[in-house]
Order: sequence, then C-alpha cells, then structure tokens
Amino acid sequence: MLNRLRSLPIAVLILALLVAPARADRPMTLVVDATDIERRLVHSEMRIPASPGEMDLYFVEWTPGNHNPSGPIQNVVNFRIEDSAGKALHWRRDPTHVTRFTVDVPERSPHITVSLSYICNQPGVNSRSTDTYGLPGYGGLNWNTVLVYPGEADKGEFMVEATLRLPRDWRAATSLPRHDGADKAGAEVRATEHRYKPATLARLIDSPVIFGRHLNSQRIPIDHDAPHYVHSVARSPELCELPEARLEKFAEMVRQSEKIFGDFPFSQYHILVILSDAITGFGIEQSESTFIGMGERSFVNAETPRGGPMAVVPHEYIHCWNAKLMAPEGMFHENFHTPALTQLMWVYEGLTSYYTDIVAVRCGLLTEDEFVHRLANRINTYELQAGRQWRSVEDTAAGLRHLRARSASWEDLRRRQDYYAEGALFWMEVDAIIRVGTAGQRSLDDFCRVFFEVGPVPIGEPATYTRDTVIDTLNRVYSDHDWDALVRTRLERPVEDLTIDLPALLGYTLERVNEPIGEHSSSDGDEHASLRNSIGLNANREGEITSMVAGSAADRARLGYGMRIVAVNGKSYSGDALREAVRQSPDTGRIELLVNIDGETLETFTLRYNGGMRYPVLVRDESAPDLLSAIASPR
Repeated sequence: MLNRLRSLPIAVLILALLVAPARADRPMTLVVDATDIERRLVHSEMRIPASPGEMDLYFVEWTPGNHNPSGPIQNVVNFRIEDSAGKALHWRRDPTHVTRFTVDVPERSPHITVSLSYICNQPGVNSRSTDTYGLPGYGGLNWNTVLVYPGEADKGEFMVEATLRLPRDWRAATSLPRHDGADKAGAEVRATEHRYKPATLARLIDSPVIFGRHLNSQRIPIDHDAPHYVHSVARSPELCELPEARLEKFAEMVRQSEKIFGDFPFSQYHILVILSDAITGFGIEQSESTFIGMGERSFVNAETPRGGPMAVVPHEYIHCWNAKLMAPEGMFHENFHTPALTQLMWVYEGLTSYYTDIVAVRCGLLTEDEFVHRLANRINTYELQAGRQWRSVEDTAAGLRHLRARSASWEDLRRRQDYYAEGALFWMEVDAIIRVGTAGQRSLDDFCRVFFEVGPVPIGEPATYTRDTVIDTLNRVYSDHDWDALVRTRLERPVEDLTIDLPALLGYTLERVNEPIGEHSSSDGDEHASLRNSIGLNANREGEITSMVAGSAADRARLGYGMRIVAVNGKSYSGDALREAVRQSPDTGRIELLVNIDGETLETFTLRYNGGMRYPVLVRDESAPDLLSAIASPR
C-alpha cells in the first residue's frame, strides 16, 4: 500500500486528504419546499458532501415500519444532479435496483447538489403510512419521500441538517429538534421556514412532520419525564379538538403500557394525526412519534356512540418497545436499501397486536364486552380461513410484501398479513398457558418485562432478538412447557384442523347463535349481506358476491366471485331478503338464488343449508377459571 501511495502525484494525495474528511464530517443539507403541497407537489434540494469518482445515491427503499421495499420511487420527478459549480451531471439508474442512482463526481467538486420534486397523495399499496400528503390548508411529510443518500452512508452516523418551508401562517409539529431549542415544546411557532438541528439519517427518517393552518396541540395529562402530546391537523379548527376524556384514556394507556413493558424508552412522544376522509386508515410507528391518518370527525366523535377506540394509537405506542427498542435480528440494517428479514413478524406485529387490545381495554378505550366480542370475531375468522391448511403464519411474514393488498377473490385461500391477528391469538395462548401453569402468579406481562429489559438505544437503531431469544425468555418466565414445539405447531407449520382450542383454555366456549348480540346487531339492517358465518358469502347492495368461504354452502353450490344475485326464493334481491331466507333455512332446508353469472346469463343455484343465521359469541364455562377477565383487568 505504501509503495502505491508513493507512486501517486502529490497533488492527488493532498486533494484526497482534504476532500475525504470533508465528505465524512460535514452533514448533508436538505431543504424541502412544501409551499406547493396543496397542489400535491413538494420540492427538495440536497447538498451532499462528495469525493471525485463514481458515487451511488439511494432513494429510501426499505422504509422502517413498512417491512418491505415500499419506497414510492414512482412519484419522484424532476430529478437532477449538479456539481459544486452548478454544472449538470449525467446520472444513471440501476435497472436491477431502481432506487439506486450512480453519478460521476468530477475533480474539485467537494459536494454535489441533488434536486427533485415529489408527487403527493398517490401512495403505493405498501407506502400509505410513509408517504407525503397535501390537502387544502394542511398536510404531512415523510422525509423518506424527498431525499436520497450516499450508498456507503451508515444511517446511524450520516448527519442531515433539514429545513422545511411551509405556506405562510401554517404551523408544524414533529419530534425532530429545532434549531431554536424548542426540542420538546410540542407545536412549533408560526413561520415560513423551520430549521432543524442536524440529525442522523436514521432519526430524520424516524421523524415525520404534520402541518397546517389549524394545527392543534394537546398535552396528554400525565406526570412523566417524557412529555406526551397529541397534534392534529384538519380543514377546520373544531375538528382538531380531542375530548379531555379521551386524553385521560391516553394517559392511562401510557401508565398501563409501562406496567407491562417497563419505562418508556425515549425522551418524548408525539401522536401526529391527519384528520381527513380522503387519506384515512393508516398508522406507523416511530421512536418518538406516530404518524396516523383518521377520518375527519374521529376526534369530534371520539367519546360518543359513533366514535371508535382509536386502537391504532396503543398499537403504534407499544411499538416504542416492540420495534424501536428491540426488533428482530436482520429487520434493520445500516442503510435503507438492504432487504429485511421478516420471518419474526409474529413477534414484531403479533405480540404488538395482542397487547393492542389488552392495553385498550385496561385503559378504557375498549369495554370488556367489546374486548370479548372482538376476540370472538377474530377466532371465528380464522376458523373459516382454509388458507391456514397450506400456508403458515410464518410464511405470511416471509411473503408479506405481496400480501398487504386485499385479494379480490378467494382471500381466505391466499391469506393476508396474518402474522398480525393470528399472531395475536398465539400470544394469547402463551399468556393463558403461563397463567394456568403458575396458578395466576405469572403472565405474559412478566415475559415482556424481562424481554424488553435493555439499555437505551439510539433513535432508529434498536437492539435485536432472535427466535432463540424469544424461546429462552419464555423459559425464564415459565419452564414447564415446550415453547419451541408450540411455535413450530402454531406458527411455522400449516394446520390440519381449522378449529382453534384457545377459548377452552381461557374458560370459554365459542358458540354460533341465531340471534345477534351486541355489536352484531349493527350490521343486520345493512344493505349489504354479510353471511360468511352461515351460507359462506358476502354480497353488496347490488347483489354482487364479494367474498366466499371455502367449503361453505355457497362454495358447494358452485357460486363464484363477481356473480350477481338477482332474486332470493323468487323475490327480488336485497340484503334483507337474503338474510330472511337464511333465517328461515332451519324450516326450509334450502335457499334458491337466481344469479346473473356473466352479465347476460341467468342461472338458478340451490344452497343446501339449514343452520339459520350464525353469530360467533364467547360463552363462559363456569367450570373453569375466567382468564379473559384477568387478562383484561388493569394493573
């Protein structure tokens, strides 16, 4: 090496010594101009330290929280690169890795300037929660949509100094520290330009921003070293006021979570909510925040009969421990372009999904009756899912990038990302086994306290665990069970029998009754016909068949997706008419359907069925302990 260095011209050596440290030590600057966001465009410009020679740049591909290559590269336009003198540089895209760009940096160019524009509001199926959105008067930004980074950069070391420009009189909220020192002050001051302190690339990507003319910030009323806030944006200020009763429940959510998982592992927490009917239905975890889209009246209705439990909030909050403090080995890497290993999503998302409802019922977001009702429906759903007999839960995790979108036909056979909900059933079974085996002295809560007992970690760089870590920790809590075999049987292999034995372990039986109870009643007058539990199909208001259960009466009669029911037992189709025919089936033993099978041809199908309406309910077995009540009780 020494001889090779001696052969280089002295000027080249001096230039290398001057440029290389500059590239390593100086932060990248990023200026994002969101003043056009109401028109669904944002613009960004990066000044990236560089050295002469070939340089790779990457758009963020494996976005944390999405668990797949979800980076919405299709929305990047006006991509340009210039040297430090402002001369345009030719760039090349890797056709085998389309988020990778290569550019030749000329001599005497200590940096390059990259500019791009991003088209908002058109996420891919896997990028909804990590995309950028603009609406009249408000919006939200995920930094991963507006930057590229050097290929050799370590996300935990590479520094970025970001600036965000907004329309005049808009306010912004984020967990990212500002230059003015308002690191934990909640909502930021009104300004057209928001300058943030240099942060690692990992932290920047982990710190989305919401903003708008009517941003509202409310502190969760809990005495805590780490302040917790709810920030919201909507088209009018009255939509952004979360009732005090819901804030109190969020405070209890914090307390109950810490009793399960240990002390909150970060210095602050911001619940960032975009309230809009146009972009509702997503949520994603960050270390010090969560980015959520809800219907625009979600806050207004929160404590009314029309409101919901907002279960996405405890779900993402629990991820502060089970994702951001600890994550599966191989899930995250030093960059955002190395593929993740996702086989342990039954821990990452399954355990989180189990505790989502547990924390929700313990803090009052769910009643105990609602908690039990949700569990009955979940068990019933998987007892109908024939795909479990060929595809394991672990395989839905391995193939998750292809399973986010709904399958228009035969979804029960294909399966979706069932490591969430079926993973949750696995963890409830584990909890029940520990409680029974220790006579109620221990539970899965004890597992969590041991499992998540790790020291502080940098934001965006969690500690890691393996399958063996999980098994070993379970044995530390309760050793008189073969946990390895349970994981293999429940998660890593398909099942032979669709029946789920969990209710008996909990002190209940799962029954299907003929009359609606509680929440089941709300769907009975619907124009749609939801009859998967009985004849095995759903039909919309026009009679089109939209869901089928393999092995059901509808399946045996050879009905199919897209067929349209025209008449039921000689009467014109309606949801009520089909439900009434099912109710009468114990007496008739059959249902006659006139069906348009291809848009022109009418055909009569006979369903051999006599079971009536069927609603899943969990019924107490008084001969066994009531573990559900114990699980649901606040600590």
